[in-house]
Amino acid sequence: MGHWLEHNRSRRGGAYILGSCLGLSAALFGGCRGEDLYFDCEEQSARFLEVAESEGTLLESVPKGDPYPVAIKFSEDGLNRLLEGVVGSDVPFTGELPFVWFSGPGTLEFEATSDPVIELESLEGCSTCVQYSFDFNTVLIGIDEEPEGAGIGSVKFRVPIILREQSETSTVLIADYSNLRVQDLWLSAFGLVTEDHEALVGALGRFMEEKIQETYGETELLTLDSWEIGNGDVRLLARKLLVFPEEDTMALAMQSNLPLPAGGGLDITGEMPTGIPMVLDFDIAMLQAMIERMLTEGEIPRRYDEDGVPDEEGTYGVTFESLEGQPNGQALDSQFRVWRIADGYCGYALASMGIDVDLDDETSAITLSAGEVTVLSGQGSGAVAAEETQLVEDNQQVVETFREGVTDNLGTTLNYDALAIEGSSIIFETKARDVYEDHLEAWIDFFVVENP
Repeated sequence: MGHWLEHNRSRRGGAYILGSCLGLSAALFGGCRGEDLYFDCEEQSARFLEVAESEGTLLESVPKGDPYPVAIKFSEDGLNRLLEGVVGSDVPFTGELPFVWFSGPGTLEFEATSDPVIELESLEGCSTCVQYSFDFNTVLIGIDEEPEGAGIGSVKFRVPIILREQSETSTVLIADYSNLRVQDLWLSAFGLVTEDHEALVGALGRFMEEKIQETYGETELLTLDSWEIGNGDVRLLARKLLVFPEEDTMALAMQSNLPLPAGGGLDITGEMPTGIPMVLDFDIAMLQAMIERMLTEGEIPRRYDEDGVPDEEGTYGVTFESLEGQPNGQALDSQFRVWRIADGYCGYALASMGIDVDLDDETSAITLSAGEVTVLSGQGSGAVAAEETQLVEDNQQVVETFREGVTDNLGTTLNYDALAIEGSSIIFETKARDVYEDHLEAWIDFFVVENP
Protein backbone atom coordinates (compact mmCIF):
# COMPACT_ATOMS: atom_id res chain seq x y z
CA MET A 1 0.00 0.00 0.00
CA GLY A 2 2.97 2.23 0.62
CA HIS A 3 1.95 5.76 1.47
CA TRP A 4 -0.78 6.90 3.83
CA LEU A 5 -1.76 10.29 2.47
CA GLU A 6 -0.41 11.93 -0.64
CA HIS A 7 -0.59 15.55 -1.71
CA ASN A 8 -2.99 16.30 -4.54
CA ARG A 9 -0.90 18.01 -7.21
CA SER A 10 -3.87 18.39 -9.56
CA ARG A 11 -5.66 20.78 -7.13
CA ARG A 12 -9.11 19.25 -7.73
CA GLY A 13 -11.17 20.89 -4.97
CA GLY A 14 -11.33 21.62 -1.28
CA ALA A 15 -12.51 18.30 0.18
CA TYR A 16 -10.27 15.89 2.01
CA ILE A 17 -10.53 12.53 0.25
CA LEU A 18 -9.44 9.46 2.16
CA GLY A 19 -7.29 7.06 0.16
CA SER A 20 -7.65 3.47 1.15
CA CYS A 21 -4.01 3.06 2.15
CA LEU A 22 -3.80 6.31 4.08
CA GLY A 23 -0.01 6.32 3.77
CA LEU A 24 2.28 9.34 3.97
CA SER A 25 4.42 10.21 1.02
CA ALA A 26 7.97 9.25 1.83
CA ALA A 27 9.12 12.12 -0.35
CA LEU A 28 7.16 14.61 1.78
CA PHE A 29 7.74 13.08 5.19
CA GLY A 30 10.83 10.96 4.66
CA GLY A 31 9.27 7.91 6.26
CA CYS A 32 10.39 9.27 9.66
CA ARG A 33 8.24 8.31 12.58
CA GLY A 34 9.46 11.10 14.83
CA GLU A 35 9.44 11.06 18.61
CA ASP A 36 5.72 11.87 19.09
CA LEU A 37 4.01 8.99 20.94
CA TYR A 38 1.10 9.39 18.56
CA PHE A 39 3.31 8.06 15.76
CA ASP A 40 4.38 5.04 17.79
CA CYS A 41 3.05 1.82 16.25
CA GLU A 42 2.87 -0.12 19.51
CA GLU A 43 0.80 2.67 21.06
CA GLN A 44 -1.51 2.97 18.06
CA SER A 45 -1.89 -0.79 17.71
CA ALA A 46 -2.89 -1.08 21.39
CA ARG A 47 -5.39 1.76 21.01
CA PHE A 48 -6.84 0.22 17.86
CA LEU A 49 -7.28 -3.19 19.50
CA GLU A 50 -8.89 -1.59 22.54
CA VAL A 51 -11.45 0.24 20.39
CA ALA A 52 -12.09 -2.77 18.14
CA GLU A 53 -12.64 -5.10 21.08
CA SER A 54 -15.20 -2.71 22.58
CA GLU A 55 -17.29 -2.78 19.38
CA GLY A 56 -19.80 -5.38 18.33
CA THR A 57 -20.55 -6.93 21.70
CA LEU A 58 -23.94 -8.61 22.13
CA LEU A 59 -26.19 -8.69 25.18
CA GLU A 60 -26.39 -12.07 26.94
CA SER A 61 -30.08 -12.31 26.06
CA VAL A 62 -32.73 -10.33 24.21
CA PRO A 63 -34.29 -7.83 26.66
CA LYS A 64 -37.98 -8.22 27.41
CA GLY A 65 -38.80 -4.56 28.06
CA ASP A 66 -38.13 -1.13 26.66
CA PRO A 67 -36.37 0.71 25.13
CA TYR A 68 -37.28 -0.90 21.81
CA PRO A 69 -35.02 -0.41 18.77
CA VAL A 70 -37.47 -1.66 16.10
CA ALA A 71 -41.24 -1.38 15.64
CA ILE A 72 -43.65 -2.73 13.05
CA LYS A 73 -46.86 -0.75 12.75
CA PHE A 74 -50.05 -1.82 10.99
CA SER A 75 -52.98 0.37 10.12
CA GLU A 76 -56.46 -1.07 10.54
CA ASP A 77 -56.54 -1.66 6.78
CA GLY A 78 -53.12 -3.30 6.93
CA LEU A 79 -54.21 -5.57 9.77
CA ASN A 80 -57.27 -6.65 7.76
CA ARG A 81 -55.08 -7.43 4.76
CA LEU A 82 -52.52 -9.29 6.81
CA LEU A 83 -54.95 -11.47 8.72
CA GLU A 84 -57.70 -12.03 6.17
CA GLY A 85 -55.94 -15.10 4.79
CA VAL A 86 -56.11 -16.76 8.19
CA VAL A 87 -59.25 -15.28 9.69
CA GLY A 88 -61.23 -15.02 6.45
CA SER A 89 -60.82 -18.69 5.65
CA ASP A 90 -61.51 -19.89 9.19
CA VAL A 91 -64.09 -17.63 10.81
CA PRO A 92 -64.74 -19.26 14.20
CA PHE A 93 -68.48 -18.88 13.86
CA THR A 94 -69.91 -21.32 11.34
CA GLY A 95 -71.63 -24.12 13.25
CA GLU A 96 -74.80 -25.09 15.04
CA LEU A 97 -76.45 -24.67 18.42
CA PRO A 98 -79.38 -26.41 20.12
CA PHE A 99 -82.38 -24.09 20.26
CA VAL A 100 -85.97 -24.24 21.49
CA TRP A 101 -88.63 -22.09 19.78
CA PHE A 102 -92.43 -22.03 19.68
CA SER A 103 -92.38 -24.83 17.13
CA GLY A 104 -90.41 -27.03 19.52
CA PRO A 105 -86.77 -28.08 19.98
CA GLY A 106 -84.41 -27.78 17.07
CA THR A 107 -80.98 -26.71 15.93
CA LEU A 108 -79.79 -23.31 14.76
CA GLU A 109 -77.27 -23.48 11.96
CA PHE A 110 -75.04 -20.44 11.35
CA GLU A 111 -72.91 -19.54 8.36
CA ALA A 112 -70.96 -16.31 7.85
CA THR A 113 -71.94 -14.43 4.69
CA SER A 114 -69.20 -11.78 4.73
CA ASP A 115 -65.51 -11.62 5.48
CA PRO A 116 -64.86 -10.30 8.96
CA VAL A 117 -63.96 -6.67 9.37
CA ILE A 118 -61.22 -6.29 11.94
CA GLU A 119 -61.55 -3.14 14.00
CA LEU A 120 -59.12 -1.66 16.51
CA GLU A 121 -61.53 -0.43 19.13
CA SER A 122 -61.01 0.64 22.72
CA LEU A 123 -62.32 -2.44 24.48
CA GLU A 124 -62.65 -2.24 28.24
CA GLY A 125 -60.66 -4.83 30.10
CA CYS A 126 -58.66 -5.99 27.06
CA SER A 127 -56.05 -3.56 25.76
CA THR A 128 -54.76 -5.99 23.13
CA CYS A 129 -58.08 -7.30 21.80
CA VAL A 130 -59.27 -6.82 18.25
CA GLN A 131 -62.92 -6.76 17.29
CA TYR A 132 -64.34 -8.85 14.45
CA SER A 133 -67.69 -7.99 12.92
CA PHE A 134 -69.51 -9.77 10.11
CA ASP A 135 -72.93 -10.86 8.84
CA PHE A 136 -74.38 -14.34 8.83
CA ASN A 137 -77.35 -16.43 7.75
CA THR A 138 -79.16 -18.76 10.11
CA VAL A 139 -81.56 -21.65 9.56
CA LEU A 140 -83.70 -23.34 12.21
CA ILE A 141 -83.76 -27.11 11.69
CA GLY A 142 -86.63 -28.89 13.41
CA ILE A 143 -86.59 -32.17 15.27
CA ASP A 144 -87.56 -33.90 12.03
CA GLU A 145 -84.40 -32.38 10.44
CA GLU A 146 -86.50 -30.20 8.16
CA PRO A 147 -86.00 -26.40 7.91
CA GLU A 148 -88.58 -24.48 9.95
CA GLY A 149 -87.34 -20.94 9.39
CA ALA A 150 -84.45 -18.79 8.34
CA GLY A 151 -83.10 -15.34 8.87
CA ILE A 152 -80.13 -13.03 8.99
CA GLY A 153 -77.94 -11.51 11.66
CA SER A 154 -74.75 -9.75 12.51
CA VAL A 155 -72.26 -10.20 15.30
CA LYS A 156 -69.33 -8.43 16.90
CA PHE A 157 -66.95 -10.30 19.11
CA ARG A 158 -63.55 -9.53 20.55
CA VAL A 159 -60.54 -11.78 20.59
CA PRO A 160 -57.36 -11.25 22.63
CA ILE A 161 -54.21 -11.09 20.49
CA ILE A 162 -51.09 -12.30 22.24
CA LEU A 163 -47.39 -12.56 21.44
CA ARG A 164 -45.49 -15.71 22.27
CA GLU A 165 -41.79 -16.44 21.89
CA GLN A 166 -41.54 -19.58 19.80
CA SER A 167 -37.75 -19.93 19.77
CA GLU A 168 -34.60 -17.84 20.16
CA THR A 169 -35.21 -16.40 16.69
CA SER A 170 -38.99 -16.45 16.27
CA THR A 171 -42.15 -14.95 17.75
CA VAL A 172 -45.77 -15.86 16.98
CA LEU A 173 -48.84 -13.62 16.96
CA ILE A 174 -51.80 -15.62 18.26
CA ALA A 175 -55.57 -15.14 18.32
CA ASP A 176 -56.78 -16.59 21.63
CA TYR A 177 -60.28 -17.80 20.74
CA SER A 178 -60.54 -19.60 24.07
CA ASN A 179 -61.07 -16.18 25.64
CA LEU A 180 -63.38 -14.81 22.93
CA ARG A 181 -66.30 -12.64 24.02
CA VAL A 182 -69.43 -11.74 22.04
CA GLN A 183 -69.79 -7.96 22.18
CA ASP A 184 -73.01 -7.53 20.24
CA LEU A 185 -75.47 -9.86 18.53
CA TRP A 186 -78.35 -8.85 16.29
CA LEU A 187 -80.79 -11.40 14.87
CA SER A 188 -83.90 -11.29 12.72
CA ALA A 189 -85.17 -14.77 11.95
CA PHE A 190 -88.41 -16.81 12.06
CA GLY A 191 -90.12 -14.10 14.12
CA LEU A 192 -87.24 -13.67 16.52
CA VAL A 193 -85.97 -10.08 16.53
CA THR A 194 -83.30 -8.87 18.95
CA GLU A 195 -85.20 -5.75 19.97
CA ASP A 196 -88.20 -7.85 21.09
CA HIS A 197 -86.29 -10.70 22.73
CA GLU A 198 -83.09 -9.16 24.15
CA ALA A 199 -82.78 -11.68 26.99
CA LEU A 200 -83.17 -14.64 24.65
CA VAL A 201 -80.71 -13.27 22.11
CA GLY A 202 -78.29 -12.47 24.94
CA ALA A 203 -78.50 -16.07 26.16
CA LEU A 204 -77.95 -17.23 22.58
CA GLY A 205 -74.81 -15.08 22.47
CA ARG A 206 -73.45 -16.77 25.57
CA PHE A 207 -74.09 -20.18 23.99
CA MET A 208 -72.15 -18.97 20.95
CA GLU A 209 -69.23 -17.96 23.16
CA GLU A 210 -69.11 -21.37 24.82
CA LYS A 211 -69.38 -23.19 21.51
CA ILE A 212 -66.54 -21.21 19.91
CA GLN A 213 -64.36 -21.51 23.01
CA GLU A 214 -64.83 -25.29 23.02
CA THR A 215 -64.19 -25.65 19.30
CA TYR A 216 -61.31 -23.22 18.71
CA GLY A 217 -58.23 -22.72 20.82
CA GLU A 218 -55.22 -20.56 20.13
CA THR A 219 -54.75 -19.90 16.42
CA GLU A 220 -51.41 -18.75 15.00
CA LEU A 221 -51.89 -15.71 12.82
CA LEU A 222 -48.41 -14.47 12.01
CA THR A 223 -44.84 -15.62 12.54
CA LEU A 224 -42.06 -13.06 12.94
CA ASP A 225 -38.53 -14.36 12.49
CA SER A 226 -35.18 -12.70 13.13
CA TRP A 227 -32.79 -11.23 10.58
CA GLU A 228 -30.70 -13.58 8.50
CA ILE A 229 -27.48 -11.63 8.74
CA GLY A 230 -23.85 -12.33 9.62
CA ASN A 231 -23.19 -15.59 11.41
CA GLY A 232 -26.70 -15.69 12.87
CA ASP A 233 -25.94 -14.49 16.40
CA VAL A 234 -27.92 -11.24 16.10
CA ARG A 235 -31.49 -11.68 17.35
CA LEU A 236 -34.71 -9.77 16.76
CA LEU A 237 -37.85 -10.70 18.70
CA ALA A 238 -41.28 -9.08 18.99
CA ARG A 239 -41.76 -8.36 22.69
CA LYS A 240 -44.87 -6.21 23.11
CA LEU A 241 -48.18 -5.65 21.34
CA LEU A 242 -49.54 -2.12 21.42
CA VAL A 243 -53.00 -1.09 20.19
CA PHE A 244 -53.78 2.57 19.49
CA PRO A 245 -57.57 2.70 18.96
CA GLU A 246 -57.62 6.48 18.50
CA GLU A 247 -55.32 6.18 15.47
CA ASP A 248 -56.66 2.76 14.38
CA THR A 249 -53.16 1.28 14.46
CA MET A 250 -51.39 -1.64 16.07
CA ALA A 251 -47.65 -1.85 16.75
CA LEU A 252 -45.30 -4.72 17.48
CA ALA A 253 -42.41 -3.46 19.62
CA MET A 254 -39.29 -5.51 18.89
CA GLN A 255 -36.13 -6.12 20.86
CA SER A 256 -32.63 -7.16 19.87
CA ASN A 257 -29.49 -8.38 21.57
CA LEU A 258 -27.65 -5.48 19.93
CA PRO A 259 -26.92 -3.01 22.74
CA LEU A 260 -28.36 0.51 22.67
CA PRO A 261 -26.60 3.55 24.12
CA ALA A 262 -28.08 5.44 27.05
CA GLY A 263 -31.11 7.34 25.83
CA GLY A 264 -31.55 5.06 22.81
CA GLY A 265 -34.80 3.45 21.73
CA LEU A 266 -37.89 4.45 19.76
CA ASP A 267 -40.79 6.59 20.89
CA ILE A 268 -43.53 4.27 19.63
CA THR A 269 -46.81 6.04 18.86
CA GLY A 270 -49.87 5.20 16.81
CA GLU A 271 -49.13 7.78 14.13
CA MET A 272 -48.86 6.45 10.58
CA PRO A 273 -48.85 8.09 7.14
CA THR A 274 -52.26 8.17 5.45
CA GLY A 275 -52.91 5.28 3.09
CA ILE A 276 -49.86 3.24 4.20
CA PRO A 277 -50.76 -0.16 5.69
CA MET A 278 -47.38 -0.93 7.30
CA VAL A 279 -44.41 1.01 8.66
CA LEU A 280 -41.05 -0.35 9.77
CA ASP A 281 -39.29 1.95 12.23
CA PHE A 282 -35.58 1.56 13.12
CA ASP A 283 -33.54 3.30 15.79
CA ILE A 284 -30.40 4.58 14.04
CA ALA A 285 -28.34 3.81 17.16
CA MET A 286 -29.23 0.14 16.59
CA LEU A 287 -28.08 0.42 12.95
CA GLN A 288 -24.71 1.63 14.25
CA ALA A 289 -24.58 -1.34 16.63
CA MET A 290 -25.33 -3.63 13.68
CA ILE A 291 -22.40 -2.21 11.66
CA GLU A 292 -20.06 -2.66 14.63
CA ARG A 293 -21.26 -6.23 15.06
CA MET A 294 -20.65 -7.02 11.40
CA LEU A 295 -17.11 -5.64 11.76
CA THR A 296 -16.58 -7.93 14.73
CA GLU A 297 -17.91 -10.96 12.85
CA GLY A 298 -15.85 -10.15 9.78
CA GLU A 299 -18.84 -9.58 7.48
CA ILE A 300 -17.33 -6.12 7.07
CA PRO A 301 -13.55 -6.65 7.07
CA ARG A 302 -11.74 -5.12 10.06
CA ARG A 303 -8.07 -5.46 8.94
CA TYR A 304 -6.33 -4.97 5.57
CA ASP A 305 -2.87 -5.56 4.14
CA GLU A 306 -0.68 -3.05 2.27
CA ASP A 307 -2.68 -3.64 -0.91
CA GLY A 308 -6.04 -3.07 0.73
CA VAL A 309 -6.94 -6.77 0.73
CA PRO A 310 -8.77 -8.04 3.86
CA ASP A 311 -6.18 -9.61 6.16
CA GLU A 312 -6.69 -10.45 9.84
CA GLU A 313 -3.04 -9.54 10.52
CA GLY A 314 -2.98 -6.54 8.20
CA THR A 315 -1.24 -3.20 8.66
CA TYR A 316 -4.44 -1.19 8.39
CA GLY A 317 -7.65 -1.37 10.41
CA VAL A 318 -11.09 0.22 10.62
CA THR A 319 -13.25 1.08 13.63
CA PHE A 320 -16.67 2.71 13.56
CA GLU A 321 -17.36 6.03 15.25
CA SER A 322 -20.95 7.21 14.74
CA LEU A 323 -24.07 7.12 12.56
CA GLU A 324 -26.69 9.87 12.39
CA GLY A 325 -29.65 10.67 10.21
CA GLN A 326 -29.66 13.66 7.86
CA PRO A 327 -33.41 14.31 7.40
CA ASN A 328 -33.15 17.06 4.78
CA GLY A 329 -31.06 14.93 2.48
CA GLN A 330 -32.75 11.58 3.25
CA ALA A 331 -29.31 10.26 4.09
CA LEU A 332 -27.14 8.90 6.88
CA ASP A 333 -23.84 10.40 7.93
CA SER A 334 -21.22 7.94 9.17
CA GLN A 335 -17.87 8.56 10.81
CA PHE A 336 -15.13 5.97 11.18
CA ARG A 337 -11.40 5.68 11.81
CA VAL A 338 -8.84 4.18 9.47
CA TRP A 339 -5.74 3.12 11.39
CA ARG A 340 -2.17 2.31 10.40
CA ILE A 341 -0.87 0.11 13.20
CA ALA A 342 2.37 -1.44 11.91
CA ASP A 343 5.48 -0.89 9.76
CA GLY A 344 6.32 2.57 11.08
CA TYR A 345 4.72 6.00 11.09
CA CYS A 346 1.42 4.92 12.63
CA GLY A 347 -1.77 6.73 13.62
CA TYR A 348 -5.35 7.08 12.49
CA ALA A 349 -7.52 9.40 10.44
CA LEU A 350 -11.11 10.18 11.42
CA ALA A 351 -13.24 10.24 8.30
CA SER A 352 -16.82 10.95 7.30
CA MET A 353 -18.88 9.14 4.66
CA GLY A 354 -22.41 10.07 3.59
CA ILE A 355 -24.87 7.26 2.78
CA ASP A 356 -27.87 8.10 0.60
CA VAL A 357 -31.07 6.22 1.43
CA ASP A 358 -33.07 5.59 -1.75
CA LEU A 359 -35.61 3.20 -3.25
CA ASP A 360 -34.92 0.74 -6.04
CA ASP A 361 -37.58 1.15 -8.75
CA GLU A 362 -37.29 -2.47 -9.86
CA THR A 363 -37.17 -4.29 -6.53
CA SER A 364 -39.12 -1.72 -4.43
CA ALA A 365 -36.51 -2.17 -1.71
CA ILE A 366 -34.43 0.36 0.19
CA THR A 367 -31.02 0.85 -1.38
CA LEU A 368 -27.99 2.53 0.14
CA SER A 369 -25.21 4.25 -1.76
CA ALA A 370 -22.12 5.65 -0.09
CA GLY A 371 -20.50 8.88 -1.25
CA GLU A 372 -17.00 10.26 -1.01
CA VAL A 373 -14.97 9.89 2.15
CA THR A 374 -13.77 13.09 3.82
CA VAL A 375 -10.91 13.30 6.32
CA LEU A 376 -11.99 15.27 9.40
CA SER A 377 -9.04 14.94 11.78
CA GLY A 378 -6.48 12.43 12.94
CA GLN A 379 -3.72 11.43 15.27
CA GLY A 380 -0.09 10.67 14.53
CA SER A 381 0.43 10.37 10.80
CA GLY A 382 -3.34 10.71 10.40
CA ALA A 383 -3.16 14.17 11.96
CA VAL A 384 -0.46 15.18 9.49
CA ALA A 385 -2.69 13.91 6.70
CA ALA A 386 -5.66 15.94 7.92
CA GLU A 387 -3.61 19.15 7.84
CA GLU A 388 -2.93 18.78 4.13
CA THR A 389 -5.02 21.13 2.00
CA GLN A 390 -5.39 18.71 -0.91
CA LEU A 391 -5.48 14.93 -0.94
CA VAL A 392 -5.94 12.38 -3.69
CA GLU A 393 -7.21 8.89 -3.74
CA ASP A 394 -4.21 6.60 -3.91
CA ASN A 395 -5.65 3.12 -3.65
CA GLN A 396 -9.36 2.81 -2.84
CA GLN A 397 -9.44 -0.88 -1.95
CA VAL A 398 -9.87 -0.45 1.83
CA VAL A 399 -12.50 2.25 1.45
CA GLU A 400 -14.33 0.40 -1.33
CA THR A 401 -14.45 -2.85 0.65
CA PHE A 402 -15.57 -1.06 3.82
CA ARG A 403 -18.14 1.01 1.90
CA GLU A 404 -19.62 -2.10 0.26
CA GLY A 405 -19.76 -3.98 3.55
CA VAL A 406 -21.57 -1.14 5.33
CA THR A 407 -24.18 -0.57 2.63
CA ASP A 408 -24.85 -4.28 2.04
CA ASN A 409 -25.37 -5.10 5.70
CA LEU A 410 -27.45 -2.00 6.41
CA GLY A 411 -29.57 -2.85 3.38
CA THR A 412 -30.23 -6.35 4.75
CA THR A 413 -31.17 -4.84 8.12
CA LEU A 414 -33.56 -2.23 6.71
CA ASN A 415 -35.28 -4.56 4.24
CA TYR A 416 -36.58 -6.82 6.99
CA ASP A 417 -39.35 -9.03 5.60
CA ALA A 418 -39.30 -12.09 7.85
CA LEU A 419 -43.08 -12.15 8.34
CA ALA A 420 -44.94 -15.33 7.44
CA ILE A 421 -48.52 -16.61 7.30
CA GLU A 422 -48.87 -20.37 7.11
CA GLY A 423 -50.05 -21.37 3.66
CA SER A 424 -49.61 -17.90 2.18
CA SER A 425 -46.92 -15.52 0.96
CA ILE A 426 -46.66 -11.82 1.72
CA ILE A 427 -45.47 -9.57 -1.11
CA PHE A 428 -43.91 -6.33 0.12
CA GLU A 429 -43.41 -3.06 -1.76
CA THR A 430 -41.60 -0.17 -0.10
CA LYS A 431 -43.38 3.01 -1.15
CA ALA A 432 -41.24 5.59 0.64
CA ARG A 433 -38.59 6.11 3.29
CA ASP A 434 -38.27 8.87 5.83
CA VAL A 435 -35.01 9.62 7.62
CA TYR A 436 -34.98 11.44 10.94
CA GLU A 437 -31.98 12.35 13.06
CA ASP A 438 -32.41 9.36 15.35
CA HIS A 439 -34.67 6.92 13.49
CA LEU A 440 -35.53 5.75 9.98
CA GLU A 441 -38.94 4.67 8.68
CA ALA A 442 -39.83 2.47 5.71
CA TRP A 443 -43.40 2.95 4.43
CA ILE A 444 -44.61 -0.36 3.03
CA ASP A 445 -47.52 -1.61 0.97
CA PHE A 446 -48.18 -5.34 0.81
CA PHE A 447 -50.65 -8.01 -0.22
CA VAL A 448 -51.13 -11.62 0.77
CA VAL A 449 -51.41 -14.47 -1.74
CA GLU A 450 -52.35 -18.05 -1.04
CA ASN A 451 -49.62 -20.55 -1.83
CA PRO A 452 -50.43 -23.03 -4.61
